[in-house]
Amino acid sequence: MHPDKLLGTLQAHIDDGHEQSALQAIPDLQLSHPQFHNELDAIKRKLTDKLLDDVKVINPESAEIFRCVNCGGGLTKQGRNTVHVICHYCGCDAEHPAADKALDRWNKSLDLESNFTIGDFFTYKGAQWQAVGVQLFSGRVREYNSEDGWETSFSRYTSWWMLNKQRELAWLVDDGSRRYWAEKYIPEKPAVPESKDRSFEHGEWQLEFAAGEFSYQPRHKEQHHSAESSASRALPSASQGQAASRQRYYTSVESRLDEKGRVSEIEFVKSSMIPHADMLKGLGKDVALNDRNRWSNTMRGLLVALPLLAASAFMLNRGGEQTLETIALSKNDKQVVMQQISVDKPGQLIKLRGSIAGLNNNSWFGVEVGLQSSDNEYIYSKYLEFWRETGVDSDGRWSEAILNASWYIRVDKADTYTVVIDGDEQSTSQTADFRLHMEPNKASITPFILAGFFSLFLVMMCRSKMGSLSAAASSIALKLNKRYLGSKKSKANGRALS
Repeated sequence: MHPDKLLGTLQAHIDDGHEQSALQAIPDLQLSHPQFHNELDAIKRKLTDKLLDDVKVINPESAEIFRCVNCGGGLTKQGRNTVHVICHYCGCDAEHPAADKALDRWNKSLDLESNFTIGDFFTYKGAQWQAVGVQLFSGRVREYNSEDGWETSFSRYTSWWMLNKQRELAWLVDDGSRRYWAEKYIPEKPAVPESKDRSFEHGEWQLEFAAGEFSYQPRHKEQHHSAESSASRALPSASQGQAASRQRYYTSVESRLDEKGRVSEIEFVKSSMIPHADMLKGLGKDVALNDRNRWSNTMRGLLVALPLLAASAFMLNRGGEQTLETIALSKNDKQVVMQQISVDKPGQLIKLRGSIAGLNNNSWFGVEVGLQSSDNEYIYSKYLEFWRETGVDSDGRWSEAILNASWYIRVDKADTYTVVIDGDEQSTSQTADFRLHMEPNKASITPFILAGFFSLFLVMMCRSKMGSLSAAASSIALKLNKRYLGSKKSKANGRALS
């Protein structure tokens, strides 16, 4: 980009609402373009005054508000034990910037993207907490699997340092899929698990980014080790002595290493998973919470509809008066009258079930079932073939058979109908006992089965939608993107300030 367009593009970037990223870039821009030092300094003062006014403090009487000595961004010190503040605008030591022109930045990509940021508030169990610092870790986790042994996977997580009005410290952790609330605790028998302890997940972490205030001075790429319990458990409550609290926690041992790789500090931490709904409430995201509840209520409605569908299918499928008759049939028998049935309403469904008994092995028997009206006209017929086969092969003796059949017919005219059957003279079995079961007013349950499957599909879709919506709205994971300045027009042209 031509230097003459620098100030205009920077102002356009600010007008688009990117004050923080513009403030981050000004120190570098002053070094790269000293001819605009005064103009950039004026823009910096205007931005820092605005950002300083926007600083949110949890307790104004005890919090210290000051400017970063490098970029002038508005910062705070709120913790009693705060010993170091890293500017989240320019990434340098906010009180003692490095002398070199690189300013000892944590990362060249300082534009933070998150649904949550330093200064934001979070409500947890009725108490209000504020994010005063953030750290981004990446590393590898070893976990023991009973089938495959030790497995190693890459992971990363964001840890937000949280402070309440009593200056108590806790951590809000996002591992990419779930959120956790973590606090320090003192175990009954403090011990660091062995690296081969299968009941723990062992992690080796590297600090990639830090901003805000901390109780120690973080180092870029500093190493941490962790050992977290694979299963949650109840812990003794401080207010109840040795009595265990109802809430279950994951416990972990966090070890921070010094520059020579030696353990410099060990902390015992307990953490509990925060449900999506509690995250949305704590973040004050009422719109996302309402959307989630809407999908949840839809899913509950569908789950209520499923048993109603089953009950309706049962009521409609009970049928009317049933008839059952068995007759000894020869393959040469013709026009054998079995049953009569009265149909009062046109379009009535009748369910028929035919079965056969007394069939010899390796034989078959055919039956023609017909329905005659009162004037002896056939309105329906169906051929049934029953068989039984047996034999011996390499796997031993086997046997297969089809000895029953079930089907529906619809009668379009009210009348008294007679069931007439014929034996198939080609049958290999001479005789068999044929049984016919008839049930009028029988409704097909196929529509109800289809409706049930569709309802289950909608339930799964609602559950998936609710989960994805909740996970996205609850996420407080930190992303680091390349610093970018420029107007929307320059973005389209692929131009950036450096």
